[in-house]
Amino acid sequence: MSTRIVEFTLLQNALDSIGQAVELLAWKDIANDDSRLKQAILLTAHACELLLKERLRRIHPSLIWEDVDKYPRLDARTVGVERAVSRLKQIGGIAIDADDLKIVISLRNTRNAVEHFAWKTTREEANAIVGNALSFAIDFAEKQLDTNIAYKFRSDDTWAQLLEQHADFARNHGGRTASGMMATGKLVQQCSFCNAMTQDLTTGACSLCGHWERLGVFDEDASDDVPF
Repeated sequence: MSTRIVEFTLLQNALDSIGQAVELLAWKDIANDDSRLKQAILLTAHACELLLKERLRRIHPSLIWEDVDKYPRLDARTVGVERAVSRLKQIGGIAIDADDLKIVISLRNTRNAVEHFAWKTTREEANAIVGNALSFAIDFAEKQLDTNIAYKFRSDDTWAQLLEQHADFARNHGGRTASGMMATGKLVQQCSFCNAMTQDLTTGACSLCGHWERLGVFDEDASDDVPF
């Protein structure tokens, strides 16, 4: 009888946690909103830390260890969020935006409170923390790790459900997506479906929700194929 090995790479581990967080926020299989938010925060915090470590690993695996001389001992401490961010900037030349750093630190502090202390906050604050952090994680994975997390959730209704069910994530990720599009010179307008300023005037596709419609600038003979 063969022994089945359970194994996750750093990236696979992070993606698994993000997937579970998205499912919790999109589908609400757990009826208790407080419990669902708590679990989503823990999963997103876990994923963000692993994504930062994965980017460090691609620079050099030893950078994941707090004391690089102890690489690759599994009984030695690995870096936390702030040390990971510092090394990415100082060694890798990868600077995390100040607002994103605040998001990640706030998430880390909330995760620590949930795991080690009593935890009390408003539901609005909890939603803001997890919505902002999830947006950061998805954006960081795409830009720094060439990994499109959102794409996998578009194979069914999960992505649409997430945008509908979690207003803080939809607002934050919509703004982040719009800024990224305009920074690259794309012309955008408000999407008639999700209302974010993320509809590409060239393709007619919304980069946030995936909605597509033929725009007036399109050739009449253009294909009706939806790009998502």
